[in-house]
Amino acid sequence: MSRDCLRSALKAHVSSWIVAAGLMVFSGAAMAQNAVSCDNQSALGADTQMRVTQQKGRALIEISRPNSAGRKIDVEYGDELYTQKFGADGRVRAGFALTAQDNTFVINMSEMQPVTCKVTVPDFSKFYRVILRWRDPVQLDLNVIEPGGRLSETGHINASRPNNALNQGMGQMDVVSGVPAEGATAEMSYVVADATAIPADSAFGFKLDFVTRGAQAEAPYCDDAPLATPQFEFITIQAGVVNARKMSLNRVRCHDKIPDARRLVPIRQ
Repeated sequence: MSRDCLRSALKAHVSSWIVAAGLMVFSGAAMAQNAVSCDNQSALGADTQMRVTQQKGRALIEISRPNSAGRKIDVEYGDELYTQKFGADGRVRAGFALTAQDNTFVINMSEMQPVTCKVTVPDFSKFYRVILRWRDPVQLDLNVIEPGGRLSETGHINASRPNNALNQGMGQMDVVSGVPAEGATAEMSYVVADATAIPADSAFGFKLDFVTRGAQAEAPYCDDAPLATPQFEFITIQAGVVNARKMSLNRVRCHDKIPDARRLVPIRQ
């Protein structure tokens, strides 16, 4: 057998072995530092591919599984439950913020044994992150006003202005959830990759938009209804220190119009 033929044969053998085991891929940095490891990979099946990575304290799970459209994937992380459904293309992505340097979460899919992943965040003390979490079936939007920034201008980051290209501010909204499934957690998270980029003695502004309530309150998002005052958790991570506060929004009267100046509710530090 020629050298070229031998090389092609070995390449095909390795490729078929990877697919049969269920594909687990890590980012280069994660692989080098052994930051991500998952057990029970053989339980994924020959036709399932999974990629687990972390970047700046955000975990990202990407799974490709044929004929799984509409099926659920549940990720248990501490007291949080993140739920997503496979799309028509048999793919699903689940991203969430990590609140410790060393983390463990469990991935559950139908007809498969759970997969437990351990994730280390080597730069946990270097970035600045703000997390908004909630479980009520409503849509909230975290608005971050960076030092020197203004509403609807440079330095204003939210779901519709995530600043993915980092050309409208120093940080970005790297986790954006919709309305959570029943019993699950929804999340938005803002991160500055290098906290030293934040000017000394400067301050951020944080505001919350109750998107579901809109500009005029209607039942069940007003008066004494339970969904009139959704609860949320506001978490900051700075220099490796985590601070968490549980809060709730104030109620308003049904049919009251909410002026634009009151739509964004300040989150007091």
